[in-house]
Amino acid sequence: MKKAMFVVKGAPGDQEPRVDVELEEALDIAGAGRYQLWHCLLMVLVLSSALLEIIGSAFVLPAAQCDLDIPDALKGALIGLPNIGIILTATVWGRLADSRGRRPVMLASTAAAGTLGALAAFMPNLPCYAVFKFAASLFLSCPSSLSFAYGGELVPRRRRDLAVLVLSAMLMMMSTLSPVIAWAILPFNYRIPLGSITFRPWRLLTIVYSLPLLLSSVLLVFAKESPKFLLTRGRADEALEVLRSIYETNTGYPRESFPVASLKVREDIPSEAGSELALAQPRQSSALDLLRPPHLKWIALTGFLMFGVFCLLNGLWIFSTDTINKVMADSGAQDGTICILMNQLQNQTSNATCTDDISTDTFSIMSITTFVYGLVVFGVILSPLSKKSLLVFTYVVCGVASLLSGALRQRMVAGVAMSALQVTALGVGPLTAYAVHLFPTSLRGTAVGTLLMFGRVGSVVGANVAGVSLAVACSATFYGFSALLFLCAALSLLLPKEASTTDDTDSRNS
Repeated sequence: MKKAMFVVKGAPGDQEPRVDVELEEALDIAGAGRYQLWHCLLMVLVLSSALLEIIGSAFVLPAAQCDLDIPDALKGALIGLPNIGIILTATVWGRLADSRGRRPVMLASTAAAGTLGALAAFMPNLPCYAVFKFAASLFLSCPSSLSFAYGGELVPRRRRDLAVLVLSAMLMMMSTLSPVIAWAILPFNYRIPLGSITFRPWRLLTIVYSLPLLLSSVLLVFAKESPKFLLTRGRADEALEVLRSIYETNTGYPRESFPVASLKVREDIPSEAGSELALAQPRQSSALDLLRPPHLKWIALTGFLMFGVFCLLNGLWIFSTDTINKVMADSGAQDGTICILMNQLQNQTSNATCTDDISTDTFSIMSITTFVYGLVVFGVILSPLSKKSLLVFTYVVCGVASLLSGALRQRMVAGVAMSALQVTALGVGPLTAYAVHLFPTSLRGTAVGTLLMFGRVGSVVGANVAGVSLAVACSATFYGFSALLFLCAALSLLLPKEASTTDDTDSRNS
């Protein structure tokens, strides 16, 4: 008989097949091995695909501003479109995933988002481009939030936290692909007439950013449905078949030797905290409980802190490519702050000689710094720093970086400082973890989903404020975002010590 690659509880000959086994125990028997590795990598691809579609506009819009005649004041609205679509449809996709299944809903949403995103590349004008991009965003909520729950539900409980942590860290590292892909495509200067449009590199880049979503939809065909979903829908036999397949893949033993004959059917299997999917789960506690003491102060505090993270991350930082490009485009320009150089005539999209080339220096700064800061974020996430210390550190460092970005007169150093604003991504994990610990079990999913909604509102506000204020009050933009970050750092000190948030919450609020 073929030798097992992993040590699991249910190796052949150990015991007779058991009946009415709890799902978590059956998952543990199936083991954590090759199948979970493949499945988690697939979830990384799905999450990265959604991320590329959202942040790709940081490179597409500067290169498309002349063809689509994009005013500087409208760039914020265009960048905020994906987050608006996600906010509008978050609960819809959660309910669909609960009623129709994780795999089919994710497959359909990734296929639709990828197709609509790619079709935007062939639009002749700004309104048509915006309509297709907004339509694609209506399908992005599912892959951008459900992936964490879908990934965790096929991993044994003892490895689940590690799997979600690694998913988050790998997602940050995958974000470095955005500038690298843009650097590989945008420097070419071809023009191919195609009917009412001229096909240029930015259109190809738009298609390439959408292709991972289409690839994800194809690979999802080979994924297994969540056994937790199947069990909650009364499809215990199908859930058992999924576990048998996982067992066979992980161990090399035939699926018939899986030592579980039947699963115990339960009416209430709790959903994974940390997913917006949990918003759609039936609960004994009402979401309105978050507006009552003692929960109100914590949801208000953590919500504002999450708002600040995304306001900068998907606001001012998204404009870093366009801003750095304007500053670095003219190598012979005199020294000056970012705002002085941006206000020069040649950097205005409304002038008669619109320029949409992205300089090599811009690509160098964005690619290298994104990779370096990605490594920093990856390392700090896995460090033993407390959540509160990590939050204060993140807000202070990014607040200083924002100040330096607007004040430094050395263009290269200012560009590096502005690209450091992406380090605010460090704040997402600790704030989500605080939400898990600060609220009782019956409210944790709702609390985390509410936090993510605060973040997405911050994305929309930050993108629109930065888009308008960089054009009309550039210096005030950097100082204003710095003030917001320093305020968040001060408010982070009001968060409780970790020792008091872990085990006491349920006993106090049950």
